[in-house]
Amino acid sequence: MKQVESLTSPGTTLELVTMQLGDQPFGIAVEHVHDVLESQRITRVPMAPGAIIGSLNLRGRIVTVLDLRTALGLDRAANPEQSMIVVIAQDRELYALLVDQVGDVLPVQRASLEPLPQTLSAGWRAMSGGIVKLADQLLLMLLPERLLAAVVSSEQAGAHA
Repeated sequence: MKQVESLTSPGTTLELVTMQLGDQPFGIAVEHVHDVLESQRITRVPMAPGAIIGSLNLRGRIVTVLDLRTALGLDRAANPEQSMIVVIAQDRELYALLVDQVGDVLPVQRASLEPLPQTLSAGWRAMSGGIVKLADQLLLMLLPERLLAAVVSSEQAGAHA
């Protein structure tokens, strides 16, 4: 919870890389984003669980590719070859998030980050750090460490089922 508290400290700006899955906007703090890539060749991994769709070679590093739609409980993309990739760094590892499209870097006052509503499902709450009100929609801020932990725990639960 300290992560969320530090994100809401007043007087500072948080920069979010915005992305879309369908018509839902999301954001990840720019400090976690390593690269933004056009569609890449993804090597499928046999018997890979759920959201893990394969690996890619990023300048000599093998990077695990996660289908963010699947990780968030949405239907897979109709045309994954048109997807974009947001590479995030977590604990010195790189993970590639397959998204429908990537937008701009959005500066947000940390004080304007709204807490998550109690009606939001536990799964979404587990991966989110708050909501930003935009002119015509709400942007859900994803916390990479929570997102990756949720994907790993759901994969482990599936392995034990």
